[in-house]
Amino acid sequence: MNKPLLALVAVVWSGAAVAQTGTACLFTPVELTPFLGHTPKAGVSSTNRQGSVGCQYGMEEAPGIFFWVRVTGKCDRQGFQQQARTRQSLSGKTNRVFNGIGDEAYYSPGGTAAARLGTRCVELSGLRAGAQRVITEPEVQKLLALAVSRLGR
Repeated sequence: MNKPLLALVAVVWSGAAVAQTGTACLFTPVELTPFLGHTPKAGVSSTNRQGSVGCQYGMEEAPGIFFWVRVTGKCDRQGFQQQARTRQSLSGKTNRVFNGIGDEAYYSPGGTAAARLGTRCVELSGLRAGAQRVITEPEVQKLLALAVSRLGR
């Protein structure tokens, strides 16, 4: 088997494995490299008091700057839409609605993207601060779609 194909198989397999463990570390550092413009440290998983799981990907070059993935198991439509309005208010810019990703999804130009799948939500944050390059809207859409596919139904 050639090396690029072997690497792709390893990435796909590892992504499927992390999604089944209940962790929010849905990406490998290598997968995030093209989006963030650098290879982050390995994700560190944590759980908050409300039962949401998070994964923090740190930057070697900039301690204290992170790319985050959060997965919430108790997320309804009303709460998701309220969170979207809050993000829009904070950024001062209109959210972009992404069709075809989960039940509903959006990207806040302030640096956050989120999707709802039934009663679960996934949020990607630090899309501006955690990156060393400008991440385009289609790239955000691709990254969010990948996260949703790893969560499954």
